Amino acid sequence: MFIFGIISEYNPFHLGHERHIALTRRSPDDLIVCAMSGSFVQRGEPAVFDKWTRARCALMDGADVVIELPLLYAIQSAQGFASGGVNVLAAAGATHLSFGCETDDLSLLQGLAQKLSDEDESYRTALKGHLNKGASFPSARMNAANAPDIASMPGALLGIEYLKAIRRYQPHIIPHIVRREGAAYHSADIGEYMPSATAIRTALSAGETEKALNAMPESCAAFVRKQMNDGMVPAFADAFDNALITTLRLKGRGYIAELPDVSEGLENRIYDAALKCRTRSELISMVKTKRYTYARISRILLCALLGITRDMIQAANTAPVSHIRVLGVKSPDVLSKLAAAKVPLITTAKPPYPNIDVTASNVWALTQTATPFCEADRDFTEKLIVL
Repeated sequence: MFIFGIISEYNPFHLGHERHIALTRRSPDDLIVCAMSGSFVQRGEPAVFDKWTRARCALMDGADVVIELPLLYAIQSAQGFASGGVNVLAAAGATHLSFGCETDDLSLLQGLAQKLSDEDESYRTALKGHLNKGASFPSARMNAANAPDIASMPGALLGIEYLKAIRRYQPHIIPHIVRREGAAYHSADIGEYMPSATAIRTALSAGETEKALNAMPESCAAFVRKQMNDGMVPAFADAFDNALITTLRLKGRGYIAELPDVSEGLENRIYDAALKCRTRSELISMVKTKRYTYARISRILLCALLGITRDMIQAANTAPVSHIRVLGVKSPDVLSKLAAAKVPLITTAKPPYPNIDVTASNVWALTQTATPFCEADRDFTEKLIVL
């Protein structure tokens, strides 16, 4: 039996995700374990649906197990996100890592992963030159590595980080690529073949619920429709506008300076903008530049909202994986198949489950008004999902 790990957000689960899982499974005996972001995702925004809804969708449409990617990994830049995901899956006993990508040229990506890991003098010199010319970091990095086309492939960029993490931490894991089909990662066109998660969230934000549901597998769409009929509403970052601006104004420059990814006086730029803005989107527009991208600023603001410091991230990155939080399984016997897990398997928020993940779920709940979605401490009350 092979254990195929998938690092995911499922924000929300869609037809492309269903295809990825189906093409990952090579035999009926294989186990598909998805390490999924919880209440907040890598772009520094709340997940559009709660983690239990998204986990059930994944289980209904191919996954055998859904485990939670801890918050302090899930909200980092690509390198931290990938390293955290690879290490969590390794702790769960994964033998393979499957990821979607715009290219299936594994040797190309492995070569780039090695070059970016080694960072020899010629690469560093070229990188500095491209940055000095005003290129964004992803573009400068790929140009320095003589692979400019890869800079426009989000899946490939993340795939390279997965391969770097495997090379550095878990060399026994075998990478497996599923070539992406359908809409591009950032496409907001819900009418395309296999629309992206971006397009689905855009449709949900615009109130085009049925168009969004049509881009999901039938069983997932039916369950999400039921959840929405029961009062669940899609969550978006603007729900925290007042709380975020209030936090920044009250806490001040010193607090902002201790947040992850804040350097070179960026705290002053953020604080000054917070004094002039009333919304998160306005603040990001004022602060972002080619050097300080939307995603980086968004992650910083999420950390400000949740009270996550640079030291907390550094501690998470240097500590071994302490647990596997299992959100759901396809059948009762699946947990016994995770016998290779190297750390405790937990199904509720008990030690060593981090308090910050409970906090994140409780803050996410503020986007909701109907029970149980608006309730605090669901991490203690929600039972393991078993289909």
